[in-house]
Amino acid sequence: MSKLFAVVVATVPEYYDYKKFHPEHDQNQQEWFLEQKEKGILLCCGPFFPHDGTGLWVIQAENLEQAQVIVNSSPRARDGMLADSARVVEWEVHIGRDRFSKDKT
Repeated sequence: MSKLFAVVVATVPEYYDYKKFHPEHDQNQQEWFLEQKEKGILLCCGPFFPHDGTGLWVIQAENLEQAQVIVNSSPRARDGMLADSARVVEWEVHIGRDRFSKDKT
């Protein structure tokens, strides 16, 4: 059974400057999001407001190690744009899990 993981995303301070000089970065990240959604891995994602380079991704994985591999495969991680403060934590949903997966437990 897959578990849910909250990825509390934080980008490095250089993130917005990097995006200016590498416009393909956001396009690559968006494509990665869509791929992961299609695979049933990414359940939802989005930035916090006001936009400051932080946000949340909710993903499904078998364990924390697999979740970390998934996160590390993202362009944000591959391009070095995720800060060390970004966290991947197992999320134990008590109410509303059925909104995120076919597993109704």
